[in-house]
Formats: sequence, structure tokens, C-alpha cells
Amino acid sequence: MRRSMAGLTEKLAAFSASLACDRLPEKVVSQAQRCLLDTTGALLAGSRLSRSGQSGRKFAERLGEKEEAVVAGSSLRRAPMTAAFVNGMAAHALELDDGSKYATYHPGASIIPACLALGEAEGISGKKLLEAITAGYEVSLRIGTAINPGHYLRGFHPTGTIASFGTTAAAAKILGLSPDLTVQALGIAGSLASGINQYEIDGSISKHVHPGNAARNGILAAMLARDGMTGPAEILEGKLGFFHCFADSADTALVDRDLGKDWHFLRIYFKPYCSCRYVHYAIEATQKDLEQHPFPPEGIESIVVRTHRNAKQGSDIPDYRSPLHARLSIQYGIASILVRGKAGIREYEEEAIADPEVRRVSDMVRIEVDEEIQKLYPNPRSMIVEIRDKKGNSASARIDHAKGDAENPMSDEELFEKFRDVTGGVISPEKAEEIMAAAMAIHTRGEIASFTEMLHI
Repeated sequence: MRRSMAGLTEKLAAFSASLACDRLPEKVVSQAQRCLLDTTGALLAGSRLSRSGQSGRKFAERLGEKEEAVVAGSSLRRAPMTAAFVNGMAAHALELDDGSKYATYHPGASIIPACLALGEAEGISGKKLLEAITAGYEVSLRIGTAINPGHYLRGFHPTGTIASFGTTAAAAKILGLSPDLTVQALGIAGSLASGINQYEIDGSISKHVHPGNAARNGILAAMLARDGMTGPAEILEGKLGFFHCFADSADTALVDRDLGKDWHFLRIYFKPYCSCRYVHYAIEATQKDLEQHPFPPEGIESIVVRTHRNAKQGSDIPDYRSPLHARLSIQYGIASILVRGKAGIREYEEEAIADPEVRRVSDMVRIEVDEEIQKLYPNPRSMIVEIRDKKGNSASARIDHAKGDAENPMSDEELFEKFRDVTGGVISPEKAEEIMAAAMAIHTRGEIASFTEMLHI
């Protein structure tokens, strides 16, 4: 016998199932288009310029499947779950993907690949794609915000765990599942959600499997629910549900508060640099220090970073051992700026991270948790970088909102410039312009297959 009052999972399912593009605020539709554009650039770059992208492509080549969905950066088509898996890994591989400082999570790297792969196979329209993207982001961001930062600090990688609920909501939307079947799908997703942060210790690239797995999980959960598999109706809030098992505490009231009115989706950040988001704050603070004083690397005596616990746990990596490790390392980001004046894609290649001068400077960086900054977390997620030289000169800069935050946004033109930059070694300038224009006008397409076809190389 059903309860008379809907639970949290049921409320999210009802919201997702009823969401319609024509009734969405213009800002929300625009955000979905921006996320599509940005993630497409990230996955194209990652498909060809990363080890994870190359590994995924080789994996897909070995499979004999129905050719229903594009594997980006290749000439392949595979079943939707495989295409979503491989594209999800590529989208996260260069640390270029969007994120949420509240949910401590990168939604685009799993949700966009899942939507594109399943959407192509199902023949959906551009408007249906935007609906699915919006549903996936909003549902998962609320779940992630409710249990973070505790979920992350316990060692879970929300880009693998939280993401599975977002991709499931999106896939259920594409398949046209009813609210009841969407509940079943979300219930199944709870048993599939996984991802732990042990990769931070040695720099292994299993990190990139997490959004790929979540992209596949969402399609799997929605298809299983469509075909009769059941899942617990209280997968989030239940006695043995996700909140109980994956976090010490959860702000359950936040999950459905002002649902459909206060859009968490609009608080997404975009990345100007190809590194962990915490590193962006360090890079910008270091640049501001250099505006105050030149600080030649050979003259630096000390570098102190003061910040919050999440940044200390996730990005205090003095002994970076791989390109991924370097992308996560505050020490490396600061040192690259001080030695080279930049921290772009080329500064994170194998040869670049072996630079002994960068290593020497990075060894001077000390990271401390600042309790006053911690009190303000997660908004702002502040960072202070203080540099002193051997002559007694010093500079200190604080960043509260790094470029790309909702409070310090990247414009559409800045996102276009980023797209051109990161895809420059992968596709022609003409093709880049074509893809960007198509992404920002995706709502006008009667089908998305002609868009996904552009991702073939």
C-alpha cells in the first residue's frame, strides 16, 4: 500500500518526468546549451589528447555491438551504454569539465555523454535533449548538495556516486518513463552508484572511469526500470538508503526545497583552466601576487596557501607523479605560473611535469586549513596565497570566486574561446565553429543525430 505523502525520491521523479522545455525559464535553457557546448569541447579534447580517451576508444573497438551512438573522436558507433561510458571518460580526462562547489561534483562529464548517446539512439529532438540535461543536473545537484562536503571528505568521488542519479533522471526523461518508473530507475541507480578517491594518492587515472560508469549506469537503470526491474522507492531517504550509507549527515530538506523555482543548475561553474577547480583559485591568487611584485622563481623563499578542508584533502599533492596528479595539485599549479607564467594543456604533459625548476618551486608550497575560511564554505570557497622572497618582499592575494563561478561568470564568448583553444589540436577551426553554433541552437533541431555526427573524427 502506497504512502499518502510523497517521499524525496518520488518528488524528484515527478519533477523530472513533468519537466518541459517550453516551460523552462530562459536562463535555464541557456545554461543547458552552455553546458552542452562546454562538455562537448571537453570530451572532444579528451578523446584524442588523453590516455583515458585513447584507452576508451580501444575498449570500444573490441566490442561487436549495434552501431547506434557516436564514440567521439573516432569513426566508431556503439551501443548507447558503451558510447556514454567512453565519452564520459573522455569528458573528464583533462579536468576541463563543469562543476558545482555545493555538490562537490562534475555533472557534465556524465550527464551530457549519457544524453547524447541515448538521445541519438532514441531519435530525440534538441528540445528533449535540453529537458534531459536540465533534469539530470537539477536532480543530482540537489542530492549532492544535501550530503556534501561530508560525502566527499569520507573519500567518495561524487562524480561517480551522485552522478548516477543525474544520468538516471536524464535517461528516464529520454525514454519517457512515468514518475513511478522514474522512481524505480532512481532506486536501481542507488545500487550502482560508486567511486572512491584513492586515485588522489598515486595519480592513477581510474578517476576518469567514474563519470563514464555513471553515464552507463543511468542508461542501464532507466532501461531496466522500463523493462520491469524494481528499485526501492526511498533510495535516498530510506532507513538503509543512500544518505544513510554514504554520509554522516544529510540536509534532506534541501532536496525538494523550492524545486522548479530555485534552480541549482544556474550555480554551475565553468573552468578556464585544465586542472582541479581548487587549483584555479591558487592560480588566480598567484597571478594577483605577481601583479604586486615580479617574484623571480630563483628569489622566492616561501609560499603559503590558506584555504578550506576540501582543497587541503583533494589538492595538497606535493609529490605529483602523473599528469592527472599534477592537474589535482595546488603546488604544481602555483609553480607552473611562477616559472612559466601559464598553466594550460601543454603545461600538464609528461615532459612538462618533469621540469626540475617547477618541482623545486612546488616544493616550497605549504598548504594550511584556515578556520575562518572553513566557516564560509562552500560559498565562497576561498583561498589565500602568500609569497615571500629572500629580500623581504611579500605579497598576499585572496580569491573568493574564481573565474567561471556563477558570481564571476564566463561569458558565452569566453566559453567559445575555450572551446576553440581546447579543440585546436583535434578538429579544424571550421568544424569548431560549426559545432559551437549547433550546440547553442540545439533547441531548433528535430533530431540530435546530426549534432552527434559532428563529433566523429
